[in-house]
Amino acid sequence: MNRSRLMPLVALSLLVSEAPRADASGIPSPANSTVPSLIRLVGTNGVVPDAADGQFTVVARTLSNNPINGCTIVLDLSGCPDLVLCADQMDPDEITFCAGKAVRKFANAQGAVTFTVLGESNGAGHAVSLAGSARVYGNGAIMALPSVAAFDLDGMGGVGAGDLSVWLGDFGSGTAWSRSDYDGDGSVGAGDLSQWLSVFASGASLTSCAASCP
Repeated sequence: MNRSRLMPLVALSLLVSEAPRADASGIPSPANSTVPSLIRLVGTNGVVPDAADGQFTVVARTLSNNPINGCTIVLDLSGCPDLVLCADQMDPDEITFCAGKAVRKFANAQGAVTFTVLGESNGAGHAVSLAGSARVYGNGAIMALPSVAAFDLDGMGGVGAGDLSVWLGDFGSGTAWSRSDYDGDGSVGAGDLSQWLSVFASGASLTSCAASCP
């Protein structure tokens, strides 16, 4: 296995190994757990993350439908080369592991954990990821393969005119690039443009990453 493929696996093992041991034996059931099919990376207004447009909740449950207290939930974007995580997620309970392109939190007693993931994309002509390119793990086991979109498509100056230009390029390509599919319907079209315009008008994602993961 080459080094580029090994690094995400090493990173994931480090993230999972730091889980509270009391509940680390629970394995989530994908059928009984709750994971969104679409995750949207957002920015901030300079003070707080844009939770209104990016917040989502994962609930880990066992095969017996019992919640997994303290479950280690990891969002892994190593399969999305056109997306970038912010190094600081502005959440004291969330750990960003840049080497593995992943973020981690621990579930509460109900097996639930809520994220608002800060991130961006890498500009015009760089779209690569399609639907289902990300991975969500619970205690090291795959829970789901969600799609991931990003409103800040050029990674500069928050959500603004430059991102609209990038989105129009993705739309014109005729390919359903996940980063521009904000409604998660498997296509890039008018519904996604409407959502982008709403985020732009809200001003809640005016700021890009202060520092992004390398």
